[in-house]
Amino acid sequence: MSQRKKHAPGLTPQERAARAAKARRRFKAVVRLVLTNIFWLGDLDDTLGENVMLNIQKLTRKKVKKSTLTTQEKIILSKPKEERTEEDKHLLNRAIGGLKCFRRYPPNVKSQLAAVTYFVYIGPDRVIVKQDHVPKAMYFLLSGEGAVTVKTYDKMLKEWSVEDHGTVGPGTMFGEVALIHGIARTATITTTLPCELLMIKKEDFDIVLKDTVWKAWEQIAKIMNRYSYFKDWDAVTKRECSIISRTKSFIPDEVILGDDIGLPNYAYLITKGTCSLIEHLQMTSRMVNGTKKYKLHNSQSEEEDNEIKSSNKRMSMFKLQRTLSKKSSMRMSMKSGSSKLSRQFLIPKVETHFIKVCEFYEGAIFNVGENFGRRRVVSDTSTNCLLIPRYWLGKTNKGNVWNRVQQFLNNNIPSTRMIFKGWVKEKNFKDYKKKMIKDLLAQKKVSNMNSIHNVPYSIRLKDKGCYE
Repeated sequence: MSQRKKHAPGLTPQERAARAAKARRRFKAVVRLVLTNIFWLGDLDDTLGENVMLNIQKLTRKKVKKSTLTTQEKIILSKPKEERTEEDKHLLNRAIGGLKCFRRYPPNVKSQLAAVTYFVYIGPDRVIVKQDHVPKAMYFLLSGEGAVTVKTYDKMLKEWSVEDHGTVGPGTMFGEVALIHGIARTATITTTLPCELLMIKKEDFDIVLKDTVWKAWEQIAKIMNRYSYFKDWDAVTKRECSIISRTKSFIPDEVILGDDIGLPNYAYLITKGTCSLIEHLQMTSRMVNGTKKYKLHNSQSEEEDNEIKSSNKRMSMFKLQRTLSKKSSMRMSMKSGSSKLSRQFLIPKVETHFIKVCEFYEGAIFNVGENFGRRRVVSDTSTNCLLIPRYWLGKTNKGNVWNRVQQFLNNNIPSTRMIFKGWVKEKNFKDYKKKMIKDLLAQKKVSNMNSIHNVPYSIRLKDKGCYE
């Protein structure tokens, strides 16, 4: 006999239907929440089990760099702030205090952020903030990457166009401009990779961070007043630039820009410290008449052309070898030996050398559009930089200042070919000096006239046995 479904007593059919629909909606919401956060929830079970297919999937899946937060910390950050205990807040305070994006804030602000910050995961190709929308929160990007685009209307063409304004990476803060000024979003940020973010809602931002961010903007404005680059800017332009710019600190021997590190769409103004421009030279070397000769490494297309030329040379040598083999077997063996040697010489060895090009001091600015291939900037001391978007410099290029700065850097910083020639010249001189010293020492016979009688008695008595 089948059991009948029991209903809650005292409920009408309409109330029971509404209750069942609510339960289904809650279940679907939970499923969607799990699917949305499966990216970081996968950290819970990353061990291998008895299921072979599952083990292969775990071993072969693409590893994406995630944030430094643990799964427990992410779970706490996903809870409503009212449900967080004092122990949770203490744990989050330690975790948030160690994050790179929160280093700029004082301890009291960090402790308040631990109570109001939320963890958010957003998959790739999703919009985080959209231009012209009402702001509801600001974000700190922990991991992943987002593309920044701005939609503008061209009055001449009478159509909308989308401009690419670069990308945002880990450690970037965005969304605060619209919250402070009470305006709509000024740009759209779309994820290009799986992103993990920390979110602060508008009401919490007004209480915890608004004053701190405003003071940071005032500090940037004071920095700009110190340098002549910005002397022609009015107060409105400086204020707008301070909003979209940021300050960043670097420890000694840290890569500031280059090697896929840093923000290539920003110009760097050094406000404290010194740093060096390092270039890695790729060159080929081969032995010619017992001497090592160097040549600057060509591009891929040039390498292919050289390979074709060298293969043609080898083919012509092979034909010549066949012709000579008909005349004499001895000449053939000699020709084959020289052919092997020539083939070895035709395959150059690629070497990489890191060379210090120049130094940047306080007040210097770089990455305004100068040649930056195969180069990186490394801090020599504790360095502070003001990062200004390059598109903004082009937009406010009064007096053609930034084009003149770019031209000055290109004219005064040596090119790759000049650096290579200087390196070869210096190396040849060192080899010549070393050989000359070696030849001089070989010609001069140094005789040792010392004997035991030249050693004082006090030393001989103290170190008895060493001179017996």
